[in-house]
Amino acid sequence: MDARIPRFSRFLLAVMVLLYGVSLAAFTAANLRADPNPVAWQIVVNDLILSIPLVLFFGAIFVLARAWYERRISGSASDRLASVIHWAPRIAAILIIFFTSLFSLDVFGTGASFLETLGAFVIHNTPSIAMIVVLVFAWRQPIVGAVAFVLVSLVFLRFVLGGGGVGHFMLFSGPLLLIAALFYTDWRRSKAQPPTPLEDAA
Repeated sequence: MDARIPRFSRFLLAVMVLLYGVSLAAFTAANLRADPNPVAWQIVVNDLILSIPLVLFFGAIFVLARAWYERRISGSASDRLASVIHWAPRIAAILIIFFTSLFSLDVFGTGASFLETLGAFVIHNTPSIAMIVVLVFAWRQPIVGAVAFVLVSLVFLRFVLGGGGVGHFMLFSGPLLLIAALFYTDWRRSKAQPPTPLEDAA
């Protein structure tokens, strides 16, 4: 392996970790301004929850940038990186679905009837249910994931334009858009692979 690739990876990883730390600190400070006297465990839980999309956001940037640089230097991605590119969008999609589903939990304890609570829970989980359906089809057809997650990110983008700002983009639209980019990269990588002997025979 060209020595420039590990150096670039270490530098990029350090930058992504730094940006993650700064972003998490900014979100934590904003939460503290909204609630100046939180319980200690609430801060920890909030930071863990916020870490899900932030790790996805900066982690996806790292994988995509590393893939671009490795392809630029050596002409193709290593087998190890190819495996990461294959699994990253699928795992990231599961995590972002879990993250968005957490927001539906606030329907409980509102004093509503069981049917009203169930209806609100299903409505709140509509984006998550849609992403689960997309992921089922995208698991073997990454181009489906690439197109669908771009569309889902555009749906969430309306909240950014409606006043959500950069923070909302980093928590929702950004990770979704990067998941789409990872699916697209995996699709391009699979299209570039030579056919197997069985595929030739077919």
